[in-house]
Amino acid sequence: MSDNLTIIKGPWNNLEDEKIRREVERYKTHYPNQQISWKFIEEAIQNRTAKQCRERWTNHLNNVNKAPLTVEEERLILQLREDDPNISYVQISEKLPGRTPLIIKNFIYRERIKAKKSIIRIRQLMSINYINH
Repeated sequence: MSDNLTIIKGPWNNLEDEKIRREVERYKTHYPNQQISWKFIEEAIQNRTAKQCRERWTNHLNNVNKAPLTVEEERLILQLREDDPNISYVQISEKLPGRTPLIIKNFIYRERIKAKKSIIRIRQLMSINYINH
């Protein structure tokens, strides 16, 4: 990126979204069998870093399904984690079209929080029960 450009931090606008869509399509046309070079996209977009461009594309623009996870998707995620506790969010997201690693990570995090709260509640009930008997 040119040194005289100011990096924008904060919300993306529609013009930037259109630029990134256009540049990704252009890149895919010129280099059909290669992974996207986010440095290339960064140079075309300007004022945004390669990391910002990649995250914007991956988490918001690339046919992302932002609807709540279905019960079937939730079951699949939990089953995959049970079968292989070391499976990555990326590997799981590859099995769920339209779902990003970030969506998977957030679901798993929420499930952990729910499980912890449930354990705490059970312990509280057990201690109350123990005291009363």
